[in-house]
Amino acid sequence: MEKKSIGFGTRGTLLLIYQMLAYAGYTAFTNFPQNVMSEYYGGTTTTTLMNLIGSMIGYCITYFVVAPNIGKIKNMKRVGIIFGLISLVFCASIVLIPPTLNVLWCICFVCVLITTQLWGCFFVTQLIGNWFPRRKGTVMGIVTMAFPIVTGICLSLFMTQFYATLGITGSITMASLVSFSPYWIVSLIGIIICAIWLKDFPEQCGCYRDNDKNFTPEMAQEMLQREIEARKNSVWKRSKIWGCKDWWFNAVPSSLLLACAMAFMVQIIPVLYSYGPALDVLAVPSFVLMSSGANAVLFGLSIFACFGSWLLGVLDTKYGTKTAVFITSWIMLAAGILGIFDNVWTTIAACWLLGMFMGAASNFGLSSIVRYWRLEDFPAVMSGAPPVSTVIGAAFPFIVASIADAFTYKGAFIFVAIMAVICIVFNRLFQPKGVAEYDRKLRIEAGLEPDNYLFDRIDMEKKANAKA
Repeated sequence: MEKKSIGFGTRGTLLLIYQMLAYAGYTAFTNFPQNVMSEYYGGTTTTTLMNLIGSMIGYCITYFVVAPNIGKIKNMKRVGIIFGLISLVFCASIVLIPPTLNVLWCICFVCVLITTQLWGCFFVTQLIGNWFPRRKGTVMGIVTMAFPIVTGICLSLFMTQFYATLGITGSITMASLVSFSPYWIVSLIGIIICAIWLKDFPEQCGCYRDNDKNFTPEMAQEMLQREIEARKNSVWKRSKIWGCKDWWFNAVPSSLLLACAMAFMVQIIPVLYSYGPALDVLAVPSFVLMSSGANAVLFGLSIFACFGSWLLGVLDTKYGTKTAVFITSWIMLAAGILGIFDNVWTTIAACWLLGMFMGAASNFGLSSIVRYWRLEDFPAVMSGAPPVSTVIGAAFPFIVASIADAFTYKGAFIFVAIMAVICIVFNRLFQPKGVAEYDRKLRIEAGLEPDNYLFDRIDMEKKANAKA
């Protein structure tokens, strides 16, 4: 047999690039307006409230419209491209609308939040699940580096610099146009890559799942057809997902980790600016990415986030998502505790730890489903997320902003520490064996033959952890 390649293949690599570019556009056009445009368009409370409204609508569309019809979508790639192009139109609108038309800007920003979420975080990610079912933890660990890179390096380079120079002179529209154009362009490039080189499944363009060339084209095609048929008959219907307690024990920590990370990312500039000149000791004027103290912290955040995304992605793949979530929850707890102290150095350390768990948190909601559920059940379980994920993900930026307004950011860090403790408790309660037993029960009820498939995977994970 031919040895399996350790790479991702040419088209697989293009898919990774597409997901990273989609994440870059999503991050820039949803987070940056709340960070650097908020003072011109109603303030942080207004922009985070728009984030709450837009995210809630986007999640509801995913949950009540897209999810029930996921099996009817014959071409996931094409639908994703359509949403990508629509999102770019709305992204252009929030850049060009002046502050004098604040209500219109808020409406368009809500549309940006809805469409970019569906495009970059749902349809593109579905392709990742199809192409890399066994290596999803590693793949997501790589592609989610886009979040910290864009938030840290690009926020300091393109946003704070341009708004500091152009914004002061009153040229807000010009500052927005210059600052956001690179992200609009790379998002379009990603869509073009998908349109030309990618398909819903690797077998459709002569490639292999996980780039594993041990599978012949005939075997891969047969597996693809079996999988498509199996997905139609998935026993994990929405009502069944709601009834599985271990789904909740798995979903809540993943949702809290990501929600806390993203909530603070949209507030990171006000947090740093609250310390003003105290950060200047970190500045390196000759290096544009560290030209000010705040930029230096953002640059360091990016480094820590890239490292955390890679490291915890590897731990996810090797030892299981439950172990990776447990470690990440402790990192979040440390960030929350350090941020409580009114000290510039502990705040810097908290921000860097925040970056580390932000880089990892984006992976877990996806990789845990691949790890603990059957491949054919992935679309149903992934798209059938209950309202807890919707509420947590949409509400936290507004909650953190409100807490900061009422109690300063010290109160917000206390909130993060409390959420970390909840993550740790729920993570310990989550039992993959419970998922396997519930799956067996559903299969028996549906008249399907029960097997040990999920139990065998759990045993493999236990052996890997025992060797660690």
